[in-house]
Amino acid sequence: MADFSVTGFIRQVKYLENACIVFIDEFKKGYMRPDGISVCDKYLSWSCVFKGYFKNFINNHFSNGMLVQIKGEICPYAIKHGEMIDGYSVIGQTINIASYPRGSVKNEAKMIKESQLHSIADPNLEDYMSPDF
Repeated sequence: MADFSVTGFIRQVKYLENACIVFIDEFKKGYMRPDGISVCDKYLSWSCVFKGYFKNFINNHFSNGMLVQIKGEICPYAIKHGEMIDGYSVIGQTINIASYPRGSVKNEAKMIKESQLHSIADPNLEDYMSPDF
């Protein structure tokens, strides 16, 4: 079996008797092909099956719309009504809340550091305590 990893938004969680299925929408950014044709942005949908002991954990900690990372195993077949058919099966091993990537983290840290340098001043309590009107 092959390793599987996906980062996406939870669309729906379906609870079965012995399992839990988490439906994930993953965003795939569009691009420009070398021949000049533009490929549009799209969402890929995955259904990840978790074993029964995950049901309580997923119910208590996750909800629709959350950004999550799922790792697991992917099999080159699907099972429908007890028979193997064409498709894939994703068996989830871990599910974690993901953080939103931001490109401005370094700039924000620099701004915070600069603002802290200017905070070394004596407070003017008389003006602060004086009435406004």
